Parts: sequence; C-alpha cells; structure tokens
Amino acid sequence: MDNPALSFEEILNATIRLLRHTWKAQACIFLQVDDHGELRVRAADGISLSQAAAVAVKTSEGSFSKCISENKMMVAENAASLGSLAPLIPADFKSGDKFILSPVTGETRVLGVLVLGPYSAQSEAHPQESDLRSAGALCAVLSAHWRMYEWMASFVPQLNHELRTPLTTVQGTIGMVLGGMFGEVGKEVKVMLEMAQEGCERTVRAIEDYVKAPKASKDKDANSK
Repeated sequence: MDNPALSFEEILNATIRLLRHTWKAQACIFLQVDDHGELRVRAADGISLSQAAAVAVKTSEGSFSKCISENKMMVAENAASLGSLAPLIPADFKSGDKFILSPVTGETRVLGVLVLGPYSAQSEAHPQESDLRSAGALCAVLSAHWRMYEWMASFVPQLNHELRTPLTTVQGTIGMVLGGMFGEVGKEVKVMLEMAQEGCERTVRAIEDYVKAPKASKDKDANSK
C-alpha cells in the first residue's frame, strides 16, 4: 500500500521539527512576512501552534528589527527580546535563556525569520550561519508553494461562483429568447444568439472541467492509499 502524499504544510512542519532536533533547541519557529508587513508564525515545533496563529509580530520589534533591517543573524538575550512572540515561549524556559534569530531571505528582501532556542546564557551554541540560512531558504520555498495551494483552494470556488453561475443564467435567458418566449426574432439575430449560447456552453464546460480537476486528483490520491 502506497503512503499518502504529504502536503506542503506537513513537509514544512516536518522540516521545522528536523531543524529543532539538529540544532538541539527546545523550540524552532518560522515566521514569514505577510501581505501587511507583519511577521506571522508559519510553522513551529516546541510551542503551541493554536496560540501562534493569532500572533502578529512587527518587524520593528525587539531583536527582529536589526535581524531584518540588516539581514544578519542575531542573538536575543532573553524571551522578552522577542517582542509579541514572547508570550508563546513556555514559562519553564529560564529568563536568561537566549534565542538565535536567522533572517530568511529571497532574491531582493528578507522574507521571514527563523527563531531557535532557548540556549543557556553560558553556552556557546550558535548554529553555522550558512547552514541555517539554507534551511531558512528551504522553509521559504515550501511556504511559497503552500500559499499557492491555499490561494488555489479559495480561487477555484470563487471562479465557480463568479463566472459559472452568471454564465448559466445568461445561457438560460438566451435559450428562452430562442424558444420564442418573448416573440419571434429575426434570422440574423437568431444566428447571433445561437453563437452566444454555444460560447456560453463551451465556457461553462471549461469551468466545470477546471473545477473538477483538483477533486479528481484528490480522489485519485485517496484511492491509492
């Protein structure tokens, strides 16, 4: 029996878990800059994800400010330096524990931040910057694909509602006119209406095929389990 395909969300969270264990941190958090310029928790391991969903961190807060503006790895001396993210840090972490912040960069700008920790204030724990940046780049790619799938999931129903529904109405109205419900129409007008009706039918069929495609793919994956 084949294993079911993992979603980008599952792969991203598995990557975060791997990073946490690799760098021996109690928590690993990937924050991504959203469309409003705020940092949102995209994936995490070691903290409560249900609470993280409501947290928005300004890029100017605490240690995030320099990490993002200067595109450099930073060390937050304690949880309080994490700004609005601080309440998510478990209470059993010591107040002197430090956290490592690594910028996640795209071609032209910082896309987010990886947070690892806590590490003892006396420890020399400091992951290799090149390795951590590469890990962050992977997280960014996975998150970008995840966002695309989320967008498609909302776009397809909207396409169905905004296009197919009015087109079906137009198609039905043309059918009533051609059927003589509003009196006889001239030959030339009838030809034009028939062409319009055929165009509506082709467009509606194309939209139906497009809407059904993701469902067919999902059913195929389910049957392969």
